[in-house]
Amino acid sequence: MKPTFEEVLDQYTPMIHHIIKTLNIYKENDRYVHEATIALWEAFCLQDCRKGSFTSYAYSSIRGKLLNHLKKEVKWENTHTFVEEIPEEALDLTGDFVDVRLEEYTRHLTVKQRKWVEECIINGKKLDEVALQEGVTVSAVKSWRAEALKKLRRIVIRCNDKISLNS
Repeated sequence: MKPTFEEVLDQYTPMIHHIIKTLNIYKENDRYVHEATIALWEAFCLQDCRKGSFTSYAYSSIRGKLLNHLKKEVKWENTHTFVEEIPEEALDLTGDFVDVRLEEYTRHLTVKQRKWVEECIINGKKLDEVALQEGVTVSAVKSWRAEALKKLRRIVIRCNDKISLNS
């Protein structure tokens, strides 16, 4: 007769804690115990006695699920940054400062590419609005955008390289 999941959970709880300990998980322990319990439940439901012992299947299922969860956590932490405090005064991006910086970055763009930057980026217009205003197709404005972005990326990379060399 097949044991119930509660019996299996009681039997394998020490294994869950052992795996958590060997993976050096010390933060949010309850969360990882929960993930491991879910992995044990999935292993319990999918077990096939003809393929090997349940103990080794449960161990690899639990460990694998916890490692996947850890990878997701690390990836999330690497892509999200937290700001401890938000400055009360925002940087003033009006007037001469913007004009000088904008000219610095857009001087290598064609007239049409600058038109895209000014109208879409600065003025917030949509592609179809700019196309109608300039008397061209939307795909023409899209090509201005694509070429402008390529050039701007190259310029930004060059500026970053110069900054890192000077540091």
